Amino acid sequence: MSETSFRMRILLPTTALLLAAGLLTACSASPSPPPSPAPDTRPLGDVTAAPKECDLISRQSIERATGLSDFTVKKYMSNDGKHLESCSVYTNPPASSAYRLKIEIDDPSVLSLSEIEGTKAARDGVGLPADAGPGFTFTIAESGVKYQTAGWAWARDGSRMLSVSLDDTPSNRDPQKDAAEFIRQLRPILLDGDGASTRSSGRRN
Repeated sequence: MSETSFRMRILLPTTALLLAAGLLTACSASPSPPPSPAPDTRPLGDVTAAPKECDLISRQSIERATGLSDFTVKKYMSNDGKHLESCSVYTNPPASSAYRLKIEIDDPSVLSLSEIEGTKAARDGVGLPADAGPGFTFTIAESGVKYQTAGWAWARDGSRMLSVSLDDTPSNRDPQKDAAEFIRQLRPILLDGDGASTRSSGRRN
């Protein structure tokens, strides 16, 4: 037997074993998890564009601000059914009573302007951009951990108040910026424009 034939007889079984081992490893390996969706850092866009929730808020803006693609919405109207008092967004199904986004209109405002300014000072509130009118955003923390962001705005005469609250928001978003943008676009409708109500009603939770 030639030296070349002898080497081939040794190499062939070894190669076959290596191939078999590779196939077994490939079959037994766990499948890779699907890649995580890319963070949505886009602006909220038109927060009143269709399709809408509560006949007011763009579904797209809700998805971007909360990170939820599937959610439950609870809507509360005034006693006469003519005016929106609050719109709350929860996970679907709701994991708890905690909302992820809540927009609320108090008419009349339950706080005086001095009380509002006191809250701004106590919470280190950040004033809204100039084109968003009077108001501010702030964060709420417990044991040093921030868990909620809110934005407050009021009609220029102080008679009505609009609040936007965001809870458990995606880490890639700026909830204070989102709250300010909701207020900027909703103010003409809910506080200063023709859509602002002129009723008196109690606040609903």
